[in-house]
Parts: sequence; C-alpha cells; structure tokens
Amino acid sequence: MKPRDLVKLLLLASLTSWARPPVLQKEVQTFLERRESCDHWRGEHGYDKERQKDIDWAICQSCVGTDAELARLKRKYQRTAPVMEALAPFEPRIEPADKAATARFCKSTRRPAAEK
Repeated sequence: MKPRDLVKLLLLASLTSWARPPVLQKEVQTFLERRESCDHWRGEHGYDKERQKDIDWAICQSCVGTDAELARLKRKYQRTAPVMEALAPFEPRIEPADKAATARFCKSTRRPAAEK
C-alpha cells in the first residue's frame, strides 16, 4: 500500500467514526429515555378527567427522581463530553420541592385501565 493510500484510508476511518453518534453508557441511555418520556407527558394536557388521570400516572412513573438522577450523572460523567452534551438540554429542576406532597399525589394516581 502506498503512503498516499494509507493517508486516505486513515482519513476515511476518522471521518466514519466522526459521523457516527457516540455510544452512551447504558445508565445514561436509560435516563435519556425516561426523561424524554417525562418531558413528553409534562407537555400533555388532559382534555377530560380520565385523560388527565392517565397523564398524572405517566408523570409519576417517569418524572419522579429525575432531578437527582440528572445531577448524579452530570457529576459522574463531567469529563465525558458526549454524555454531557446528551444531558445538557434537560432542565435541572422539574420536580416540585415538596417531595412528600409529590409522593402523596403519586400514591393517589392510578394505573390507566389499558395497562392493568
């Protein structure tokens, strides 16, 4: 192989790896899925009482604890640029400050009929 061909091959390999999104740690992927679900449900509005109950249930399942988890992941991966970039869009505080009230509210929600 000629040196020029080797340079081309190395350049192609580096461009290929650059174009691929980074593979994130499993715990980060799991958090991203949960928080994206949370953010989706937080943006929904119930058009009737039943729909609002479904939304409340989904919020309680996907949002509770994500503020602390986001902070923990940011501390753990503070020197890992792809993880920090993936976490950057999320608001650091979405949960109510009163954790006891949140727990009471979530305890009063019910699983949607379709999921039972």
